[in-house]
Amino acid sequence: MIELVQLERRHDDFPKRNTRVLVVSVERLDDARKTQADFPHLIVLADQARSLSEMAGLIHPHAAPDGGDADVPTTILVDRHGTVRWLYRSPEVIARLSPDEVLRAIDRHIP
Repeated sequence: MIELVQLERRHDDFPKRNTRVLVVSVERLDDARKTQADFPHLIVLADQARSLSEMAGLIHPHAAPDGGDADVPTTILVDRHGTVRWLYRSPEVIARLSPDEVLRAIDRHIP
């Protein structure tokens, strides 16, 4: 969850680029609501059933500590027309991009 702390700290940098941060959470709805309360400048979407993750092909089979499937940490930049401009899919389940890396990608790929 450290990546959410880092994104929350940098929340002022996103509106300057006319962007918003959406976080897809596979937690239970109550937990996702708590996450939203803890990080008020981020938009938290609850996806407990992993529908969005499955639809987007963001599941890593057998990568969870218990041997189950895990969501692949992914950053997707979508422009205002709904076009995917950039996608980063982590090679490791525990790896995340830093806010600086996300901001650089926005500067390069979102007109």
